[in-house]
Parts: sequence; structure tokens; C-alpha cells
Amino acid sequence: MKPHYSRPYSRFPDPGGLNKRVLFYTRQDEPIGGSGIQAANQDEHTVWGKLIPVSDTLRLHSFQINKTITHKIIVRYRQSLYSSDQARINGVVYLIRGVTDIHSAGRFLSFSCEEMSSQPERGNDFG
Repeated sequence: MKPHYSRPYSRFPDPGGLNKRVLFYTRQDEPIGGSGIQAANQDEHTVWGKLIPVSDTLRLHSFQINKTITHKIIVRYRQSLYSSDQARINGVVYLIRGVTDIHSAGRFLSFSCEEMSSQPERGNDFG
């Protein structure tokens, strides 16, 4: 009989599963003109990542702490990503609620995110 060393809790994500381009950035609002603001992105980093929708159970538990979590984004470890507060994948903006170093091994990061916008605004179909 062959010993089975792999345990579900000790496994890392498959690097081949990182199939989405993720833009991480810090949003900085700057005043313009007399009254208004313009969003400016700072510290932009584009990396390969994996987008995972969270289960309904985790989503409901996130309401209890007033931080809605709708998705997780998995990326290779980069120290520079810790300061990011938003991510964009295919035009969809995600607000980063928390970041975890998976198994504290310095190999992968898991970002807990809330989906902020799913598509650009469209005109009203009713006139």
C-alpha cells in the first residue's frame, strides 16, 4: 500500500489555474475644477490570477462583520500587492477586503473581495 501524503488542507493552488489577468492598484481621488473628483490609480501591478466566487455560507457570514465578500482572487506571492485596495478583471472592479498568505509559505496570496461593478453603465431602455 502506498502512503498518501497529500492532505486537502496542505495543498497549494495549481499555478496553471491562474488564467486571468488581474490589475491591482491603489485608488486615489483627486479634486478637479470647482466641485468634483477624479479617480487616479497608483501602484498598478498586472499579474496572473484565479477568480473564485465564494459559497453562500461564507457570503452570509461576511455580512455579520459588515464586510461583504463575493469573490476570492488567488495570485502568486508579491510583497508589493499588500498595499493594493482594488483589483480589476475583464473590466469588473473588486474592492479588496482582506489578504492572506496561504499557509504562510510565501508562495500564494488570497484576496477576499467584494464585487463593486459588473459592467459599464448603459442607457435607460425606457427612454
